[in-house]
Amino acid sequence: MPFPTQPKAVPVFDYTAAFQSAVDQVRDEGRYRVFADLKRVRGQFPRAVRRRADGTEQDCVIWCSNDYLGMGQHPAVLEAMSAELDAVGAGAGGTRNISGTTRSAVDLEAELAAWHRKEAALLFTSGYVANEATLTTLQKILPGLIIFSDSLNHASMIAGIRNGGCERHVFRHNDLVHLETLLAAARPMRPGWWRSSVYSMDGDIADLAGTIALAGNTGP
Repeated sequence: MPFPTQPKAVPVFDYTAAFQSAVDQVRDEGRYRVFADLKRVRGQFPRAVRRRADGTEQDCVIWCSNDYLGMGQHPAVLEAMSAELDAVGAGAGGTRNISGTTRSAVDLEAELAAWHRKEAALLFTSGYVANEATLTTLQKILPGLIIFSDSLNHASMIAGIRNGGCERHVFRHNDLVHLETLLAAARPMRPGWWRSSVYSMDGDIADLAGTIALAGNTGP
């Protein structure tokens, strides 16, 4: 009776080497980022204390904060946050689908809607999530939608456009002539949408008047 054959050795994949190679490539391309370790100081916006890799600390000024109005340091805001923590504790305890909506969030949505004279408002965890979710949802609701996107639109909008999967065209930054050309080439009688306004990373503003004029000229 012949002896059973020995199973062939299966090569072991080196996962560590694969990840290390990917990190090394990012470093070689100059895309590896080390985030600043910052501690903001109450009442001194936009100043903060930076902790370096060696543990030493350095005073600094945060010129790129998204807290444009300094509301994160406003006494009324801090007092309201403190009162809310004392009353209900920290965290929502889960998503709205699982554990319901925090009452303070519901009240804030109602106040925002009234302020903007809208039927309702919806809070998101960040501006990125708001853009991504909204653009993805619009494409699911509006069949045949075409999106025309400025080449320097924010990454959140690019992600939302890609996730929706509809037809999309990218026009050169703030180039309304290029946008008009793309609009003329698109099939008529289809819903269209494009996005351009303020580009904070580049410090420029879109030609909103020209964009609105194009929108008025693209109807049936």
